[in-house]
Amino acid sequence: MEELSGKTAVITGAASGMGLAFAEAFAAEGMNVVMADVEAGPLEVEAKRLAATAEVLPLTVDVSSLEAIEDMHAATIDRFGAAHVLCNNAGVGGGGPVAECTVDMWEWVLGVDLWGVIYGCKTFLPGMIAQDEGHIINTASIAGQLCFTNMAPYNVAKFGVVALSETIAEETADTGVNVSCLCPGFVATKIADSARNLPEDIAVKMPERSDEEEAVRDAILEAFSTQKPPAEVAQLVVDAVLAEQFWIFTDQVFQGRMAERHAGIIAGSDRPVLGELFAAFTESQG
Repeated sequence: MEELSGKTAVITGAASGMGLAFAEAFAAEGMNVVMADVEAGPLEVEAKRLAATAEVLPLTVDVSSLEAIEDMHAATIDRFGAAHVLCNNAGVGGGGPVAECTVDMWEWVLGVDLWGVIYGCKTFLPGMIAQDEGHIINTASIAGQLCFTNMAPYNVAKFGVVALSETIAEETADTGVNVSCLCPGFVATKIADSARNLPEDIAVKMPERSDEEEAVRDAILEAFSTQKPPAEVAQLVVDAVLAEQFWIFTDQVFQGRMAERHAGIIAGSDRPVLGELFAAFTESQG
């Protein structure tokens, strides 16, 4: 799409972090904005603020529910007549070692991070194809390119989002619909505090954190808070829509490890050495 003004963007996970920045960026381009999030309180606050400068439709949506996504689509069409940009952005972090991670945790992470994206694409794509215009931005992760230890559900979900995005790009070639796969590294969001949105039936089963575990959690949250501002990622996304760009990487920190992984695959070498979550980032910081 060469022109965004007057068209409609739908963003999930829009009450905070990158999703909120996407909503702000598309609103600044003159677009109508559908802001969807599972957290009703923050959504109400941010939607009211953004509504001062743009046409905004706030919707409380659990993206792991197909019915909820279908309702979001229906509400979008009813209010604005069409959807031109879809950001499947809502996501949660969670997991643990494969031998220890509960099935409940697997289902929660995959439900939001993978099925939520599948449902969004499945529901909005036919209309975009019919109108010969549209752009889908699927938020994967650098964890969709490189696996991190103790994060199996998240890794599996994000690799799935990458595969889904590549498949859609092939299937929609020459239709007027484009796809971008966003693979952010470390961005200043609250994803490390995803447990705040754990379903109650899972939350009650979670063991209490020890003082040491609380300290680690606080350190991770602090680390994320000092990383790339979501507004910078949002500008990359707007630019990608205008340029019909598929891959969106937020930094170059992990490029070397990605190259090593790909070389190992081609060579059929022994198992990859994954390392810890922050290893590559720490190395890049000296």
